[in-house]
Amino acid sequence: MRTTLTIILILIGFLTFGQENKLGEDGSLINKIEPDILDSLYVKALNNRIDLLLQSGWHYVEMNEYGSRIKNLIVPDRYKFLTTDELIDLSIKEKRTINVLRIVHNIISKDTVDINFSYIGFTGKRKLHFCRGIRLKKTEITVGCGGINGYQPDIRFAFDSLINEWKIIKNRFVKTNGE
Repeated sequence: MRTTLTIILILIGFLTFGQENKLGEDGSLINKIEPDILDSLYVKALNNRIDLLLQSGWHYVEMNEYGSRIKNLIVPDRYKFLTTDELIDLSIKEKRTINVLRIVHNIISKDTVDINFSYIGFTGKRKLHFCRGIRLKKTEITVGCGGINGYQPDIRFAFDSLINEWKIIKNRFVKTNGE
């Protein structure tokens, strides 16, 4: 029984392709990536969204924790990083729904990171209460569906230790001949 368990553990070690996955007490992965590296992967992912780079007009990016860190880095001029209040005011001013990119990441292991994009719609309206004399803003927020095909990363990065660089190994927005 012990030799079977040892063989299974060895096979699991081979199946991770050199990735050292450490599990915490709750069974979740404990993988930390430096914030500077993660920020550079966010910028690289934005620069590799060919569909967004070819479209005209502004693309608004949600100013969450990561958006506020990467807004000062070198990103194309077509992206605007706005806070929630600024997005609501913009929606009220333009009288339309503002679609905003939400960028999040998923750390698979210490050398594999997925960057995912989703859209959030902000629709802002002014509302007046005459009895109180107060003007209020009302906001409707819509979140896009990820689909029914299960988890599929938008852009997957893997660290190549031979050249000491993060490489894109999967990009859902660029089709190759093999796909």
